[in-house]
Amino acid sequence: MKYLYPCTGNISAIGFGKYLEENIREPRRNIGLFARELSEKFAVPYISLVNSGSSANLVACLAMAEKIRKNNKPLTAVISAFTFPTTVSALLLAGFTVKIVDVEKNGFNMDVEKLAENIEGVSLIVPTHFLGFPSKMECIVDIARKNGCYILQDACETIDLRDSDGRQYFTYGDITTWSFYHPHHLSSYGGGAVITLNKDDHLLVDSISHWGRACKCHIDPTLCTNPQGPAHQFTYERTGVNVEISELNACFGRWQLERFDEYEDMRKNNYRILLEALSQKKSIEVFPHPMTGGSLFVFPIRMKNGMAVQEAYAYFSAKKLEIRTLMGGVTNEQKAFSHISDKVYCSAHEMAEHTFFVGIHQTLSQKHIQKMAEILSDFFV
Repeated sequence: MKYLYPCTGNISAIGFGKYLEENIREPRRNIGLFARELSEKFAVPYISLVNSGSSANLVACLAMAEKIRKNNKPLTAVISAFTFPTTVSALLLAGFTVKIVDVEKNGFNMDVEKLAENIEGVSLIVPTHFLGFPSKMECIVDIARKNGCYILQDACETIDLRDSDGRQYFTYGDITTWSFYHPHHLSSYGGGAVITLNKDDHLLVDSISHWGRACKCHIDPTLCTNPQGPAHQFTYERTGVNVEISELNACFGRWQLERFDEYEDMRKNNYRILLEALSQKKSIEVFPHPMTGGSLFVFPIRMKNGMAVQEAYAYFSAKKLEIRTLMGGVTNEQKAFSHISDKVYCSAHEMAEHTFFVGIHQTLSQKHIQKMAEILSDFFV
């Protein structure tokens, strides 16, 4: 089905050919420059680029597993009932036992009171800033400190998220992941990043994402203790994967980064148009933009009239307006993860049954957003 009003439009590549010709040179040049430019733009201390947000989560989980094992703690992680599937898969692949806690009532993120009640035996807390809405990181950090837990933030649906004091959210915890998938805030047409706060964690993440290599010359030759010789670059100190971002994707990401501020303004304006059009409707709940830096991923709508998402889907599809569920719903209600828990997470289940989202992506014109607002306004009272 071809939607007139999709969640995401096509990212234009007009002008990229010229940029590519000017910037593709020696191997890994753009990878290094993209990492440096991201670090400068968002004040990131250490960043490792990978080929997707899902790969970023896998590398981050493998890194956290190694750190936790060294501290002789159990590999037990707690996640929100709304967590992207590859984040859950990454934890399982890294050897973690996974616990689930419900989301806030009529909200998208981990209920911190439920977290505190279920923290026993947990070594890793994995908050997801679901749909770009920030988790209550100050409360989560407090719980983590009291219980000796690490924090891995899945921030793949946001970027440049800051609290009301301007503090970057990646500073709340140990490792944070970003995604540069094309519908997200910054596109490299496939890519992701693992953000760390110290050099040791950065070296660990770099090694895992590059075959488990021991050589560190590409980062800092003074740190490399690997013996010189023909096997210098082919010595491996841990189990690893090969998930480096491609030079082409890094080049595209650099090109998109030049217009990041413009795109963010467009997303925020699109959100504002929908919010103003729908905020007085009694049959739905809409969610004001949080008072933080960063923009939201999409525009969610919770139906209070008892209607299920499937019914709304049939209506809006006929109008050529694309709506989507909350990433497939509650984690353990997915077949792949039903073995994790047989509990019913009531808040998440209620939200999943009656909440959908529409797009606010920068590829959608203001005219399209206004038409979407009109279609939604005509349906809801």
